[in-house]
Parts: sequence; structure tokens; C-alpha cells
Amino acid sequence: MQDTPTDNRGDSRWVGLTAEDLAILAQGGSLDAYAELVTRFQGRLYNFLLRRTRRAVDAEDLAQEAFVRAWQRLQSYDPRWRFSTWLFTIAQRLAVSNHRRQRREVELSCPESLTGVRPESAMERTEARLSAGRIWRLAERVLSEDQRTALWLRYAEDLAIAEIATVMGKSQVGIRVSLFRARQTLASAVEPGMVVDGIGMGRVLSQGSLEGA
Repeated sequence: MQDTPTDNRGDSRWVGLTAEDLAILAQGGSLDAYAELVTRFQGRLYNFLLRRTRRAVDAEDLAQEAFVRAWQRLQSYDPRWRFSTWLFTIAQRLAVSNHRRQRREVELSCPESLTGVRPESAMERTEARLSAGRIWRLAERVLSEDQRTALWLRYAEDLAIAEIATVMGKSQVGIRVSLFRARQTLASAVEPGMVVDGIGMGRVLSQGSLEGA
């Protein structure tokens, strides 16, 4: 499967080329081709990382680092697979490392957090403001981090179950179960009359079976 060309291309030279085509050119040394990949994916990668970090500055920094890492490791990319899956796997690992580092910093600076008293963080105070829509704000409030990540990759990025499993380092069965439980939790948390907005979330709540994950 390939990533089809999108409407946010920055250079008319690349019209009709897929991300995989551009990656092959970049592997051959074309900085312009890689710059086009950055143009195509920077918004998507930022939005994904924003929902992982809940801080705009962290999302920006991690997105930049992900593109640097991808360039450094580009020769290891296999064009038979979707470039987006490979790139989001790098971003996911950076987000996990960033989360662990921040958690250690909080524990070192606030020993009381080890006893279960956790100070309010800037991320928590701005959680709702950073969300793309009401239903995503609800997801951020009631779902686990892994469930939110799986939902975003499935419905915002339209990745297949196998691709999500690769990005998150989990089994396909585990991803299906996570998506199923996330949808059930969201469905039970939606208040009467709530408008279901946000990217793809109408589909989220309309799929109630494990097989439909």
C-alpha cells in the first residue's frame, strides 16, 4: 500500500509522485524530495504528536526531531511499505521517550507525586483547549493514552490495523481490542444532544463490533 499524493504539496515538480516515490529519490540524495516529504507530513505529524504530548511546543520539537531522525535513517526505509507508517513509528517512539523523561523530571522535582499527590500540570490545564473538537476532548478525558493514539491513527490517519500495530509496537489483536474498548467507552460517555464533531469521529461511534475495528 502506498501513501497517495495529497493537496498540500509545496512544489509542482512532485505532482503525481507518492511519498514512497519521494523517499526513493531522497535515498538517492535528493534534498528537495525530502523537503517535499516534510511539507506533506509536517501537519499530520504535528497533530498526531499534539495529542500525545498535549503541548504545542513539545509537539513542534518532537516533529522536527522525527524528521531529522527519519533523514538520518532513510537508507533503512523499505519503499515496499508505506512511508507514513515508518515515519509515525519514529514519532511514536520519540513521544514515548519524551513522556518517560517528563515523568521522571516531575518525580524528581515533586517527591510528593510518588505518594499519589500529583500537582496540576500545564498539560492538564490546557487539555481541552488543544483538542481538535468536542469528541476528541472527551476522548482525551476518558480514554487511556494508548486508546487515544490508536483511535487517532485509525480514524484521522486512516491507517490499517496492521500498520497501527507496527507504529505502536503491539499485536493486531491488541489493537483491535483497544479500539473496541475505546469506542465502547466513548459511546457510553457521550452526553445526550452532544454534537459528534472532530476528524472521523462519526465513524468511531458508529462501529460497535470488535471485527469492525
